[in-house]
Amino acid sequence: GMYEKFVEYAGGPDKAKIVLFPTAATDPLPKRDAVANVFRKAGAKKVTILYGQTQSEVESKEFLETLKEATGIWFDGGRQWRFVDCYENTKALPLMFDVLKRGGVIGGTSAGATIQGDYLCRGGVFTNFDIRYEGYERGLGFLKGVAIDQHFTQRKRQAEMTSLMKVYPQ
Repeated sequence: GMYEKFVEYAGGPDKAKIVLFPTAATDPLPKRDAVANVFRKAGAKKVTILYGQTQSEVESKEFLETLKEATGIWFDGGRQWRFVDCYENTKALPLMFDVLKRGGVIGGTSAGATIQGDYLCRGGVFTNFDIRYEGYERGLGFLKGVAIDQHFTQRKRQAEMTSLMKVYPQ
């Protein structure tokens, strides 16, 4: 029921306009038609996959116009630092925040969940084993004062999150 709930929060069936970002996946970016179809089956009116990876791509007219009409954004899994490299300091990022201001919703899985926090856990470019990685400690910041460590329980990362909270108690 997660996808149905997401579509509901994005405006409901026949109104939800979902944008999928597969940006965190390995290059070349894989097709995400199966994920798009899950949202369509859940009732989304329109589902668009935006494959941009460079500043010129994510600041293209098509890319920005799609974000301006979006009611929901879904960040797919992969390596979260790729989201930072792709969207930080671009015209696309404020438009993502606008989705929330308009009452829309943002979600994601794995790296797509982690990137939503203020603090970017496991943002390492070469390895994702360290909870802190200098230069990649800022997420996109949709959730202020939050750090999300994906696969937290499955990979028994409680002690690392506790250490992070000691360094950044806020």
